[in-house]
Amino acid sequence: MVIGKAAAAVVMAMVLAAPTSSAADHGSGVRKVEYSLGDRAFQVPGFHTGPDGPVADLELTAVVHAPRTLVGKRPLVLLAHGYWKPCADDQWKWPCPAGDAFPSYRGYDYLAEELARQGFVVVSVSVNGVNAGEMGEIADVARAAVMSKHLELWRDLDDGKGPLKLPGFRGHVDLTNVGTLGHSRGGRGAVYQASDKHAAELPAGVRIKAVLPLAPADYYASDPEAPENLDYRITKTPFAVMTGSCDGAVSGGSYIDNAKGRNVVPIHAVTPKNANHNYFNTEWSYDNDSSCPATALTPEQQRRVATTYIPAFFRQYLNGRQNPIVGKGFPGVSVVTHQPIG
Repeated sequence: MVIGKAAAAVVMAMVLAAPTSSAADHGSGVRKVEYSLGDRAFQVPGFHTGPDGPVADLELTAVVHAPRTLVGKRPLVLLAHGYWKPCADDQWKWPCPAGDAFPSYRGYDYLAEELARQGFVVVSVSVNGVNAGEMGEIADVARAAVMSKHLELWRDLDDGKGPLKLPGFRGHVDLTNVGTLGHSRGGRGAVYQASDKHAAELPAGVRIKAVLPLAPADYYASDPEAPENLDYRITKTPFAVMTGSCDGAVSGGSYIDNAKGRNVVPIHAVTPKNANHNYFNTEWSYDNDSSCPATALTPEQQRRVATTYIPAFFRQYLNGRQNPIVGKGFPGVSVVTHQPIG
């Protein structure tokens, strides 16, 4: 499937609920804020509830971790979860009939808190509405569109405009210095968004400078020369694909294969030994999908891998602070780095 710019264009639907937010101070100099513009706040033309259904209503909901006191402009890191049940009662509908949206987007709080301690503004977005809708490449278009809409909201917030009313952020968030991380099918959406082909479709004033697909679901292309490869090919933005050696769901290798030999910036294949797919998200960790359960990491061990490598990666490519583990790994984590061509 080839999705052009027109199909990927996004529109705001009627906001049926007033914007809401809540805030908490988690100590250690980290502030936590949640916001929502409602469960029917957004639509992506061409993305439907099902093959014969109406255009899907999507939420604009996120949890934010940031340094308690912001000085100067800080890079923003956007996190997006993957394919999981949208409703706690296992219904695959959106909005959830019982109002019990499953909080996949909160499953990276441990990582977001560590990134915030190191100076980043971190926004983890909910994509339950996408999970309840169509499958295939159009879902990647929708995930990318939701991620881009949140970046647009933050660009406007930084300028003192738009619907987000979150005190303390205006003038302190650098939307020209953004990192993105997508887990599972969220990784596929993040790569689609940042690909050479689609990077120009980002909101004006927004620039993604580093991408980390975390255990990303592989995309489909019939062969290495198929046009679908271009929708997921990143050669101009540093990225690292992190997939555990015991991941029972994905391999993640297609993104490296699609870019290596064409890349003009470093790209990294990162393999945490004995890590699985689900333990990267605390809300999914009740399901151990490990393909090698006898040697599997515990959830805590796997999250320590994430909080060691991922902040180092974003500090290197968003802050210019080199760290040898990004390109060479550390005990228990191997990294193969493909240097730029030329």
